[in-house]
Amino acid sequence: MNQIIKTVEKLLISLILLIFFSILILAFIDIIYVIISKIITHPLFIIDAESLMELFSLFLIILLGLELLETIKAYLREDVIHVELVVLVAIIALSRKVIIWDFNKYSYLEMISLAIMILALSLAYFLVKRAELKIHVKKTKRDPVPDKTEK
Repeated sequence: MNQIIKTVEKLLISLILLIFFSILILAFIDIIYVIISKIITHPLFIIDAESLMELFSLFLIILLGLELLETIKAYLREDVIHVELVVLVAIIALSRKVIIWDFNKYSYLEMISLAIMILALSLAYFLVKRAELKIHVKKTKRDPVPDKTEK
C-alpha cells in the first residue's frame, strides 16, 4: 500500500512539473510576443519606461516560476524541501513587487512593510545559508503489525 501511495505521489508531482513547465513556456512565448509588439509599434524600436517595467515584471515572473520548478524538482529527486530555495523564491517575489512598485498607488506605510518583509527574508536566507538547513521528509516503511493469532 505504501508503495502505491509513493508511486501516485511521484506521478502527481511529475504531472505538476509538466503543467508548470508548460505554463513557463507559454509565459516565455508571451514575453516574446510583448517585446515584438512593442518594437513594431510606432515609434519603431522604442520601448517607453512603462513598457520596460512591464517587461521586467514578466521576466521576474518567469524567474520566479523557474525557482519554484527547481524546488519541486529537488523535492521529487531527494524527498527534501530545500528551505533556501523557498526563501529565495519569496525574496524574488518581493523584489519583483519592489521593481514594479507604483509610488502613486501605494502609501509609504505599505512600502515600509514591504521593506521589513525583504529584510526579514534576507536575514532568514542568511541564516539558512549559514546553517545549510534542509527539511528532510522522512518516508520510512512502517513496521508490520504483529499477527494476534501467533503466540
